[in-house]
Amino acid sequence: IVALALVVVIGVFANALVGNPVSKYLAENATEKLIEAEHSDSDFYIEKAIYNFKVGGYHIYVKSDESPDSSFSVHAGFFGNIYLDTYDDVITNKRNTADRIWKEYRDATDKIFESTTFPYNDHISYGDIEFRDRESIGIDDGIASYAIVTDTLELDAYYDIRELGRQAGHLVLYVYDEEVTVDKLCEILLNVKAIFNSAGIEFYAIDCVVEYPRPEEGEEHKEARVEVDDFLCDDIYEDGLAQRVEQ
Repeated sequence: IVALALVVVIGVFANALVGNPVSKYLAENATEKLIEAEHSDSDFYIEKAIYNFKVGGYHIYVKSDESPDSSFSVHAGFFGNIYLDTYDDVITNKRNTADRIWKEYRDATDKIFESTTFPYNDHISYGDIEFRDRESIGIDDGIASYAIVTDTLELDAYYDIRELGRQAGHLVLYVYDEEVTVDKLCEILLNVKAIFNSAGIEFYAIDCVVEYPRPEEGEEHKEARVEVDDFLCDDIYEDGLAQRVEQ
């Protein structure tokens, strides 16, 4: 009796953590029926099913070999009941396409920032293509006003990240330097623009911060820093740059 009780307890515990073959089958079967009912003209197939113990159900990942941007997930309960699928959010609204473009731009900017030839001691540095949903247009939600509306993208289409960078590329750069002045910030802006132009990667705006290095133990921390937010690439040129930065 004790052994049987122990087996039952272990089974219940394991079932709560990793699910079981029956519930997995029910979830996958329900997903296959959804694909047949709503996407019968596609080549969608189930890539994998992962049990989520936090919600007590399965995340079923569906993909297409013909369309790189066509993958979505189905969320099914323990008894195979589907309560959510992300098709409209990530495919209809082109979020997958936006993510693909964003990653390509991020990889290109990381390559520049992480290069051994990059001349600054940066501790935060990355680049984004800014995107927003159509529903958020006009809402002050912190997303850049120049962001591309995702549903204007074309599924699986090729996009030139140089062109999109010029339209909606956003760089973020935090630099440690012993000179924290407007002149130093201007120097960095000019050099960063030249470096990116030379690499064939463009951007629309940049957040740039210059601050003192973190002090060694026992040293006094210098709080001063200079920064610009969403400073336009078109405004980065020598004549009058310090005045534009100060403004």
